[in-house]
Amino acid sequence: MATPSLIINGELRPANEPALSAGNRAFRYGDGLFESIRIASGQVCFLQRHFDRLFSGMQLLKMEVPPLFTPGFFHEQIMMLAELNGGRKSARVRLSIFRDEGGFYMPQTNTVSWLIELIPHEEPDYAFSNRGLTIDIFQDYRKPLHRLSSIKTSSALFYVLAAEHARASRIDDCVIINQQMNVVETTSSNLFAVKNGVLYTCPVNEGCVEGVMRAVVMEIAHENRIAVYEVPMPMSVLYNSDEVFLTNAIRGVQWVGAYKGKRYFNSTAKKLQQLLNEKILR
Repeated sequence: MATPSLIINGELRPANEPALSAGNRAFRYGDGLFESIRIASGQVCFLQRHFDRLFSGMQLLKMEVPPLFTPGFFHEQIMMLAELNGGRKSARVRLSIFRDEGGFYMPQTNTVSWLIELIPHEEPDYAFSNRGLTIDIFQDYRKPLHRLSSIKTSSALFYVLAAEHARASRIDDCVIINQQMNVVETTSSNLFAVKNGVLYTCPVNEGCVEGVMRAVVMEIAHENRIAVYEVPMPMSVLYNSDEVFLTNAIRGVQWVGAYKGKRYFNSTAKKLQQLLNEKILR
């Protein structure tokens, strides 16, 4: 099998060779952002939504947006990389953007570089697991409320510590809370609660990442006359809900089976996952 490849600034390189220098600002200062994008059933899923979030994040971080940055350009690059890596019909793609080298905290330039990596994914589409996730609340730190909270930056220590807590606790994921002690998201997903067939999720101004799959699931719910409310969610929502499920661009909808002694159903999550797969094949 050929060595997997990656693309950096349009140049194809072997994935097992160094691509970045020690002066890289994403490495030194977390001065970058990224998108996790799914290829499913041969489709690059929801690329326009990813691009819109990427563009907004670059503007927020005062980065210059190169003229070549368009959804069409990135689609071409991703599909080329998928073909070079065995014609992948299902994969996880990471698109990273980072400010070019130079300076200390104060950068010498606002121009950027870009990197695309591809990791094979076993499932051809968004698969629904028979096993629900186990979760608990991460209480060591609380997520602050500011504009940077909604974008996916290269600085992810908060999520690393929450994920490490989940591993130490032998559970699947940890719920993040904000400075108001409200439920925000998990280490890699947005969170939805279901009560009497109605969906609830926290608004972006509560500190959650403005997830692509979050928006897609809300759109699917509206299309199918499922009510959705964006409201602050106290921690008690985890005990008072019929269902809890997580959403992210790679796995789609994942249902939560247990929070402490609480057990959940999964009929709404299962239906939404089915509708999601139908959506990507339209």
